[in-house]
Amino acid sequence: MHTHLMKPRLAIAVAVTLLAVASAGAHDEFRIIGTIIGAQPTQLQVKSREGKALSIKLNEETLVYRDNKKVAKAELKTGRFVVVDALGDTIDDSLALEVRIVPSLPK
Repeated sequence: MHTHLMKPRLAIAVAVTLLAVASAGAHDEFRIIGTIIGAQPTQLQVKSREGKALSIKLNEETLVYRDNKKVAKAELKTGRFVVVDALGDTIDDSLALEVRIVPSLPK
């Protein structure tokens, strides 16, 4: 009977530990809108509409879309207007989850 009482306690301890680990790894979401000023296989430089140059990491899981269709990262070329959804501790240390190549918006 003693071991029966230990299982719920162990389950609660595991759940609390997993919750603590999940919140420690939490990141902020960022949306960056601007023009590509440089592109490498693992990094994208974007000049935001506010004029700030930002460097955003890319990885093999970063999705790139143009006209609502998935395209290769090679489509990320200097001068193209993009909307980037990224995740990171800060905007300067973020990883792009999705990059959408869009027509330039009027200012």
